[in-house]
Amino acid sequence: MNTTDELEDLIDEALDAMWGPRLAAHLDKALALAIEQGDEPGEYRVRLLIGNNAQMSGDTDKLLSNFAWCLARHDGDPVRFPIEPDEGSDLMWQFKWMAEVLGADPQFSTEQIHGVLDDMEGHYLRANLGLSGVAMARFESAFQNGHVDEARAAYARLASIERDEHSHCDACVRSVSMGYHFSTGDTQQGIKEFGEIMDGGFTCGEEPENAMSLALVPLLRAGGSDNLASMHMRSYREARGNADNIGIIANHIAFCAITGNPARGLSLAERHLAWLAHDPLSHRSHLNFLSALGLLLEKAIAAGHGTVPVRGSDSAMLNQFFGRRDGVLSAAELAPLCWAASDALAADFDARNGNGWHAQLVADRRKMVGESHDLPLGAEAFNSVTPRVVAEPDTSDGWHLRTLDLAAVGQYDAALAACANGVRLGPDPRGLAALHHAAIRIHAQMPGEEHAAALRGAVGSRAAAQRDAGDEALAGLTERTCELLAGPEDAENNAEKLALISRELQAMESHPEALYILNAERAHILMLNGDHGQARSALEAMGAAIAAWETGDAPQATLRRAHAVHSSLMFRLCSEEDDVDGAMAWVEKNLELETSDAHRAAALDLRSRLRAQRGELAQALADAEAATDYLLGLGAREGVARAAQLSAAILQEMGRTEEARARLRFGIQQAQMAESPMVVALAYALAQDVLEHGSPDEAIELLDEAVGNASIEIGDHDRGELYELMGAAMRTAGEPGGALSAWTLGIESFEANGEPVRAAQLHLAASSTYQEAGYLEPAAGEARTALEVLLAAADSGEHDVDPRSVVAARMQLAEAMSLGGVDGAHEAIAAAAALAREADSAHQEAEIQLINARHLFRSGDVDAAVASALQGSSTFERVQGAEQQTVWALLQAAHLLDNAKRHDDAVALYKQVLDALAGDRQGQETVRYQLADCLEAGGRGAEAAAVRADA
Repeated sequence: MNTTDELEDLIDEALDAMWGPRLAAHLDKALALAIEQGDEPGEYRVRLLIGNNAQMSGDTDKLLSNFAWCLARHDGDPVRFPIEPDEGSDLMWQFKWMAEVLGADPQFSTEQIHGVLDDMEGHYLRANLGLSGVAMARFESAFQNGHVDEARAAYARLASIERDEHSHCDACVRSVSMGYHFSTGDTQQGIKEFGEIMDGGFTCGEEPENAMSLALVPLLRAGGSDNLASMHMRSYREARGNADNIGIIANHIAFCAITGNPARGLSLAERHLAWLAHDPLSHRSHLNFLSALGLLLEKAIAAGHGTVPVRGSDSAMLNQFFGRRDGVLSAAELAPLCWAASDALAADFDARNGNGWHAQLVADRRKMVGESHDLPLGAEAFNSVTPRVVAEPDTSDGWHLRTLDLAAVGQYDAALAACANGVRLGPDPRGLAALHHAAIRIHAQMPGEEHAAALRGAVGSRAAAQRDAGDEALAGLTERTCELLAGPEDAENNAEKLALISRELQAMESHPEALYILNAERAHILMLNGDHGQARSALEAMGAAIAAWETGDAPQATLRRAHAVHSSLMFRLCSEEDDVDGAMAWVEKNLELETSDAHRAAALDLRSRLRAQRGELAQALADAEAATDYLLGLGAREGVARAAQLSAAILQEMGRTEEARARLRFGIQQAQMAESPMVVALAYALAQDVLEHGSPDEAIELLDEAVGNASIEIGDHDRGELYELMGAAMRTAGEPGGALSAWTLGIESFEANGEPVRAAQLHLAASSTYQEAGYLEPAAGEARTALEVLLAAADSGEHDVDPRSVVAARMQLAEAMSLGGVDGAHEAIAAAAALAREADSAHQEAEIQLINARHLFRSGDVDAAVASALQGSSTFERVQGAEQQTVWALLQAAHLLDNAKRHDDAVALYKQVLDALAGDRQGQETVRYQLADCLEAGGRGAEAAAVRADA
């Protein structure tokens, strides 16, 4: 039968798709359709694609089952089920994976592995295919299973066989050969093969990141530490998104362990610990990961961090490796379990293989515990912050305070449990009413009819407790107002609330506690509405009500709480009015009164910000750290992340950069555990800082992890900003292709968020990157797109487009056209210059004059080119702070004359540049060498020698 159009479309889509879970779901749909239609050739095609995807994503069981089905069909009818029914879907190519797959799990016998290799060779011979792929599979199998003599012979045979269409790719052949030579002691040959991979630009599914991870330790031991940190970052970044790369991650963990980076190693291990359970048949990779983790944990223990918890070690998915465990294990507890699991796997492999190869691999890892190299890979540190010990309350008042604390930091379920504990202790009616009031506020924050009903029940319970306390008037107020006042704070509800409060203030004018409650609510709503004058009046009335209340028999603890609430509203009002002195006075008063840890943290946060505004940075830092301490005690991870961000900003202002980074990393960790979107802002801030200080690889890693965080929802604007910075980091790291990919995603994000100006900026960044790499046609295309986007945005009237942005786009387009020799470049330069003058942008006008100078020089008009460069220098002189650009433009004019072999004229300009650089010894030295070269080219050798001597 013929394959239906529907199935054909699904197969075509799969052929063009990237491997991964989405493709797996797509192929499952295609397979079900093929089976339903009884289309075995179509099913064969789909199953081959499933095998490809399974190999790339680490689903060994699915790979084996689909390969076996396809091989049986092909053997039964090679015409109906051909070797390669679709381009890239090749049954004989998949055969190359089978011996490796079986060898990676000791449950498969040596006889089964050899049988697969013999079967592969037979199929290749019958299909009249070259045997290079078979020879490579035999070599790799022998090497990986420790049959060294057999591997040596297989390697020699491989080298003697001519490559063919079914040979392993250049990257894979060299990577496996490199690993073989490293493992058998021929380090120099391994390093040579690694160099061939990198210099040749060879890539494959997991290459070159796998080769880089394997080469790290041999290169380190050979004394080649240059660029190893960058190589580690790049390899890890490429590998971290695929669970099938757990062996690569293991190599990085071991590298971190011996280079003095145990905190970074633990961070990597925690991110990928669950990958041990991903592929139950990939035990060779499991062995690598477990022994690397054992090494890392031993290093952490030796450094005094044996008590550090290993997040994820409590997962039941890991029981097959570590047995049953209760809770998260420390480094000291997990290390022996890692070694035991490694030893057990090694014993199974060696029993199968009849040698001690895998036991020796584990022993070699154990020896590395005593190996150390000093190579910083980042500034990660073990978390040294110990949460405050918060004793469990033993009174209803204590549980009430705990309820308020937990509710204030958003832990509503825990807050309700604390409230219930307080109620169970049977407090007096007033205490019971306070607990029920807390429950009302909590249920109001929680969605669903269940909580709406619970809120109504709590209103009734509060009113009943108030009646038991003998206060019928307050009970009636509760019943009339509480449900509405606890409701949503939108404009319609707030208007209704204010009207209700106004009526109740008149009705309750002789009841101080009621007036306190009502005025507090009124002040809060008025501040939300931005009506600060009326809010201040409400707070004055609130203060008067408390004063009147104090003349009665209210408990002192209740009155203190009322004063604390009043002072917190007052400092909030002063802060919103930008009254720094007033806010400081009220926050000081609040801290004298406040007994709630959560509210003290909020007050300390504000005081920290106020002190930072005043320049009192040491005191501001102390307050931010104290706030962090309170929030840690409450387990308020998102609040801790926010406080850490504040501490980092203050430390940055104080010039304590490393400490600031440590706070940001701590904040990121807390935000990740809280699954809070705060992680985006923190990661962006840290990435921006490390990029500015020359660590683009670290910046890329931070941003890549943030943008790939599936546990949080990232808005289009934030996603665009992350990709924008990632592109800048990749460009700085010398990865222009990655930069262009990141900016493409950034453009999509900004466009989705309706930000054409930001999208245009990324088009310009892409244009300059293409231009820098010599791809002038796409450079002009990106610049032209940026210009079109900006002009369309300006014409729409919906966006504020800075005229200088349009100038920048025209300037970039003009230069790309000029460099590419495109007709109309001169006119484009003139148009950009006219627009710069119209926008009164002297800096851009000068830059365009330099572009024009280079354009004229390429056109052969040297005099006009030099004149334009000198004009640019004069224009820069009008720009404040552009002294360096002024000199650079003058130097460009000298270069133009020098390159035109008008050396005497150039000498005069070089000397003007030297005069302008007075005081800049390094700049003068550079220019003197250029002047000397110019003098020598002009036949003035003695003068050239004298200038070089001065340099």
